[in-house]
Amino acid sequence: MNTALRQAATNEFEKNLFKLMNNAVFGKTMENIRKRSVVKLVSKWNGRYGAEALIAKPEFKAATIFNENLVAIELNKTEVYFNKPIYVGMSILDLAKTTIYDFHYEYMLPEFGEDCSVLYTDTDSLIYEIRNKDIYEVIQRDCHTRFDTSDYPQDNKYNIPQVNKKVLGMMKDEFNGVPVELFIGLRSKMYAVKQAVNNSNAIRTEIGLTKKIKGIKRSVIKRVITLDDFVECVDNFKTKYISQNLIRSEKHAVFSITQDKIALNPHDDKRYLIKGSYETFPWGHYFIKDDGDESLE
Repeated sequence: MNTALRQAATNEFEKNLFKLMNNAVFGKTMENIRKRSVVKLVSKWNGRYGAEALIAKPEFKAATIFNENLVAIELNKTEVYFNKPIYVGMSILDLAKTTIYDFHYEYMLPEFGEDCSVLYTDTDSLIYEIRNKDIYEVIQRDCHTRFDTSDYPQDNKYNIPQVNKKVLGMMKDEFNGVPVELFIGLRSKMYAVKQAVNNSNAIRTEIGLTKKIKGIKRSVIKRVITLDDFVECVDNFKTKYISQNLIRSEKHAVFSITQDKIALNPHDDKRYLIKGSYETFPWGHYFIKDDGDESLE
């Protein structure tokens, strides 16, 4: 029902609301109840239910002193009742992975062959480099069976119709017909995508630029991190540091802090970088020798 309501949504609030309602249910199916704990608020030290007795328990985890008359004691649960349908959440994840793999191996590879390379992938998305073939002709041909094109302009130059709005399992062109000119993927959830623009000198501007860095505030990404920083990081292996202001709460006291953090890191510990190239192998690939050198013969 939420999917149908999302299809009928007329604004961003409704779209996000019905998406969240689905995601919230999924999250509860996969909840790790082992992480739940018991918190006791005590105002005395001695006695059966005092802080001393609770701290002495084998399930004691942590204590927070608010003042001389109030202490919070955190205990691990001694019994865990598994009442969440984890198999439902696992099945949803498996179906999502199967959908992505089927799209790549059963559709993209037979269609494009060696002219198709995966640059980046996440749980429900893929970034491709397509060579020697017009991807928009393929989308126009197969839009009714493979793609959600509902966000394309109605009068787009590719004559792609608006179909399959929010239909489950359909792939979507996030840029709606605007080609990607440059992609830089440094690590998981750390990348930049530059869309093609009419002005060839605008490749270093913020026009049509998408930047994603997990753990960094969006305002800092927009204001401080530039495309040049991504280029410098990937070409010269230069780490980018930033400072960001955050609001924190501790013991019911709200305060602000300045955090120094690595924003861009050229070292991806999940992939092996081929020397003299931007290409990578997954660790364990048979081209990688035991000494860390690759063999491409």
